[in-house]
Amino acid sequence: MDCKVIFYSAHKTSFCERSLRKSFSQLSLGFVESTFANNSGDFGKQLTDAFNKFNIVFVIGGLGIDGNRGMKSIISNALDSTEFDDCYKLKNSQGEDGYVVKCGIQLLVLLPDEPVQIEEIMQGALGRYLLTETMGV
Repeated sequence: MDCKVIFYSAHKTSFCERSLRKSFSQLSLGFVESTFANNSGDFGKQLTDAFNKFNIVFVIGGLGIDGNRGMKSIISNALDSTEFDDCYKLKNSQGEDGYVVKCGIQLLVLLPDEPVQIEEIMQGALGRYLLTETMGV
């Protein structure tokens, strides 16, 4: 499955991208495209464009930001007016938890801006979630 990655207010993009590519290959996901967003308006546009092309979109960063600029606030506001099938917390013993939001056949995956944490979540909680959702395991 091909995926798009949006880096939102991320600072460790090249290290995170390396961790993502490694984890993607282990989960049979294709890293097709990545973009960057520094504000919520730009992020919203990029997210809409991404879901017009891809069924899985990863967002890296913004989870540790408080207030209106924070990813949790942005996604909460978006989901307030959107019907979705599932919202699942991806436990992370090393820092910020990640999240998966499922709407139909599309997945939005929110991950922290930390390479080691990305690998832990992708190889643990997210890997199990994807197996359950895509293969019914």
